[in-house]
Amino acid sequence: MFAAGEEPVGVRVLTYQSSGAIKRILNTLEAEEVEIIRRSAFGKIIDIADKPVFSGRFARYMLSRQLKTKKKHEVWFRFAGKPVRFSLREFAIVTGLPCGKFPRRSKLKLKQTISEKPYWPSLFGKSDYLTVATIIKMLRRKTVKDRDIRIKFACLSILESVFLPTSLKMKICREHAEAIEDIEEFFSYPWGRMAFDMLMCSIKERDEVALTKNTIAIKGFALALQLVMVEAVPSLTEVVQESCSSSESDSEDDVLDPRWAKKQTLSPAHARNVDKKSHVVVRSILSQDSDRPVDEASVLWSDEEEDETVDNMVELINSNYTFVHSMFVGGVTKMEVDHMRENSKPAMKTKESKQHSSSTVDIDPGFVGSLVIEHIKPHVAVMELKLNQTSRRIDSIESYLTGYLESLMGKFKEEMLQTITSMVITYLGKGHSAAPHDPHLNPPETHNFVSGNLPYMIPLADDNAKSIRNVMENLSDYSTPPSSPRNCQAENTLSPTIALGQSGLLMSAPVYQGMAHSAHSQNHSRQIDMNQLSGVDKVVPRDLMDMPSFTLRLTQEENMKGAGEGVVKESVNGSPLPDLNFADNIEDPQTSRKSKRQKMVPSDLVENYHCGPHILSRLRRSQKFVFIWYDQREVERKFLKLSHQLACNSVINVAGLSVSSKEIILIAERSMIFPSKVVDILIHLVRSVVLQHLSNENLHSCYFLDTKFESALVRSYPKFKKLKNKESYSFPKGVLALVNDDGGTPLQARGYYFPFSLGKEHWVGVYFDTVQGHLSVLDCNMSYSNEASVAKFLTPLLHMLPYLSTRGSMDIVREEVMPFRFDRPKVVSQIDHLPDSGLMAVLLMVTHAVYGIDACKNISTTSLSEEGKSAAIMAYEFKEKL
Repeated sequence: MFAAGEEPVGVRVLTYQSSGAIKRILNTLEAEEVEIIRRSAFGKIIDIADKPVFSGRFARYMLSRQLKTKKKHEVWFRFAGKPVRFSLREFAIVTGLPCGKFPRRSKLKLKQTISEKPYWPSLFGKSDYLTVATIIKMLRRKTVKDRDIRIKFACLSILESVFLPTSLKMKICREHAEAIEDIEEFFSYPWGRMAFDMLMCSIKERDEVALTKNTIAIKGFALALQLVMVEAVPSLTEVVQESCSSSESDSEDDVLDPRWAKKQTLSPAHARNVDKKSHVVVRSILSQDSDRPVDEASVLWSDEEEDETVDNMVELINSNYTFVHSMFVGGVTKMEVDHMRENSKPAMKTKESKQHSSSTVDIDPGFVGSLVIEHIKPHVAVMELKLNQTSRRIDSIESYLTGYLESLMGKFKEEMLQTITSMVITYLGKGHSAAPHDPHLNPPETHNFVSGNLPYMIPLADDNAKSIRNVMENLSDYSTPPSSPRNCQAENTLSPTIALGQSGLLMSAPVYQGMAHSAHSQNHSRQIDMNQLSGVDKVVPRDLMDMPSFTLRLTQEENMKGAGEGVVKESVNGSPLPDLNFADNIEDPQTSRKSKRQKMVPSDLVENYHCGPHILSRLRRSQKFVFIWYDQREVERKFLKLSHQLACNSVINVAGLSVSSKEIILIAERSMIFPSKVVDILIHLVRSVVLQHLSNENLHSCYFLDTKFESALVRSYPKFKKLKNKESYSFPKGVLALVNDDGGTPLQARGYYFPFSLGKEHWVGVYFDTVQGHLSVLDCNMSYSNEASVAKFLTPLLHMLPYLSTRGSMDIVREEVMPFRFDRPKVVSQIDHLPDSGLMAVLLMVTHAVYGIDACKNISTTSLSEEGKSAAIMAYEFKEKL
């Protein structure tokens, strides 16, 4: 019918036969009743029940590969370059049904019997209308006890729903019910010929135009076509797949019955691969079944057409001729089918018929695609030219900016060096300009030392000097680890550098500890080029050139340790100075600051200077990150190594969860909505790693639950809702185990955090306050659903949590149990990309627990990528460090 390579590609063949009808009928019968049917003419149907169920896609594949013949009661298919026949003979072989000729005047005799003494009331009583589903229900409930009646019910159900189906909800035909009065005569009736005739008429009435539709509805026992192909090509059953779709004529009972939810069927993809091969065993004409031989003379048709081509092909098959693909030539193409469709339209049509016909016409996607490509090809060429021009312009701009920025940074560096040099020279020159040089000028006997709280006045040359001063004043608090003792700036700023003031008093030039010392600055300190300070030697005496400064990386403690407890310095004129006890100004560093708030890291320190990892980590903690514990460069390095490690599939144990490589990659890439297991991975990371590094007193009264909590409540809600006395409801042990510790004692938590899925398309974080009896929904995409939709999803939680609370598993106690209420804070950060909602929900819950609701508005979309990569790294490092 169709030329090779021009076959229509449709979706499937729809049949009215239920794929699970045979097994549903047989399972309602007892073993002895099944054996009685097995020994009858319907016996082979029991073996068919164990074979792969009907595949609409495979049937669609075969119908598009028909050979065009003159035969009325048989069809030929080509498969793997060989012909395969489907006739009444093959139908009788695979079904075992009697397929002889119809008895003469059987219908007239049947009508006379119905009018004289109907048998219907003896079977079904006063019921005038019965469906197959009703009969199956009666058999399953054993409404009828008589064995003979039960066998008749089963045979009528098989006949109507398997062999002669014309609708999804089949009814029991009165004529068939009258015929089963004598069950032996019923089994001898040629039901196979009737079923085959119904199927063949449904196939033959479709021409090339009808076969190009996406879906085709077939009446009768369409499974017989698949059974014949399986017998002809045994390799088709090498690969089978599970079919859970209800679209291929499955009834509602099949869908609702969990026993038949999954069935084995043929794989259309495997069938296509077998069809492309040339060396495949194909039986063009089936052999007889030795257990149920078929009378060849009884399967003929008196009105069959003669076809010489078919006769020649049968002779070649009987002589074991080898067929190849190239022998099957001819057939129509897609263009010819379109012309046939146009010519089949009548000359004059009404408006309604035109609309109906236009709705049924299928457009070839490949043809439309070629037209579109030819139309837009010139425009694409113009766009490509413009893109190339734009790329060249961007390259030129990039080269210009590179040179410009290099020159700008060079000038900035020179200005910085000049500014620092002038500041040091100005400071040192001012300190010695007033020193007495007259030998007759005697200094006073008393020595008043200037307190360390004397403000450090340095003339600011420009904005650069201001930035440097800000950095130097704050450097000591962030370059020294919190565990090491250090001096506060305001407590002791007295420097060992001593000079003479204008009044002859000893003046102290304060050098801040931030400039003088850093516990981690041995490898990262920046030294001023001493060649630029050559002019200082002319101003400052040599004995004062030994003083420590920030360029020498010395501290007050180092100076004191080197000189001893009592350090004796001489003034410029050589007179001894009294001992300076710097320990008087040094107090316990732990009692210096009264505020408990952690110091903020100056932004100038990170933006303008290269800082070590200890400062960057404190900056990230101050920015309230959750999974990020490394700087960006370290995260990228670890993630690059992680990508190579996850190239091969592996399973990692993450805090009790078995995690695959694909799930870790999904955390980092967020290419789809997180499944429940991926969200549970993040919750386990929060409980086992993140919360252990965050210090907050509120965390001791909060507990994080995974998705099992909300899913268990949702599953239990239908049973809970039916109870009138809901206080007597016994919650499942799985629900109580989530809110109890290992010993079964309720967790003493003020609040519970758990993720919640809205329709399996969007994740939110839920905070349950056990004291207030209130739910807060942390929703990162409030435009996805309104309040009413969220309330509908949260109905199981709002109604069940009050009763779960009163059972002692939580702290809330009320006289009257009322459903809880919820709110959605509007200050929560919002995102538009739904696949990010799983990670965002976990970040919002942790931020809310540690920092409060106000911090939830500071989570930016730009940090999600780094948070996801860091979470993936954290999960993998349960196995090994990267």
